[in-house]
Amino acid sequence: MDKPLEIPDVVYKYRDWNDCNHRMILLNNEVYLNSPRDFNDPFDCRITVNFLSLNTKEKIHDFVEVSIERDMELLLVENRDIEFKKKNLETKLLTDLKGFQEYYQEGWFKFHDERLGIISLSKRWDSILMWSHYANKHQGFCVGFFEEKLRESGQFGRGGMVAYNEDLEFPFLDPMESDRLERVIIETQYKAYEWQYEEEYRLFKIFYEGPPSINGRKSFFKDEVLAEVILGINISPAFKEDIISICRKKNIKVYQAKKVPFYFKIEREEI
Repeated sequence: MDKPLEIPDVVYKYRDWNDCNHRMILLNNEVYLNSPRDFNDPFDCRITVNFLSLNTKEKIHDFVEVSIERDMELLLVENRDIEFKKKNLETKLLTDLKGFQEYYQEGWFKFHDERLGIISLSKRWDSILMWSHYANKHQGFCVGFFEEKLRESGQFGRGGMVAYNEDLEFPFLDPMESDRLERVIIETQYKAYEWQYEEEYRLFKIFYEGPPSINGRKSFFKDEVLAEVILGINISPAFKEDIISICRKKNIKVYQAKKVPFYFKIEREEI
């Protein structure tokens, strides 16, 4: 896939060496594809098709026609009564549009939670907040990946930079739109504006074959995908020694993060 212009050459993952699972990113070249149910943002991956926009009989009729045509092949394979299906769907939409919206959301969000795997990274390595939140108060480390090599590794489906909606409104997902993959991209790549400081980059995978196990959510990469490692300002000498030793064997650049004198700012120095 083509690389969008706004995406950086290197994207970053903040980690905590105290956490055995976090260590796997360097020890075993392993990352974990999280389910949306595990995110700390209750709005993340909860954008949905807006069926409430079907607010006239004409719109409902047109949607029913498009929806049945879209699923025609499956309906024929299952030997379903097409006209009955049309009438049943139209009746549900006409009599309880809100209930239909809630029913759809429940099923679609369940699908997301079970079948989506997402890796979240950042455009930034020098965020004071993210070092505090995700790297154990600057005692952890930050791993840089070559974005193109990670994206083209074959381990993921789609992704890119997250967009942040300053006006608070969800992106509109039209029920008439038939491109379901593009819909998933919008559903996974938009977040509330409060999160914009993270400048998040994410990749996702859809587990079409069924809900994966914990081990099935693990993804592995080659050494060549790793660009660099930055050590936190407050990292312990023992952890620093461990990480440097691993990186030397993998021929990965290592940097030490430092405070910039008289500024609320972080700089780094190659070790």
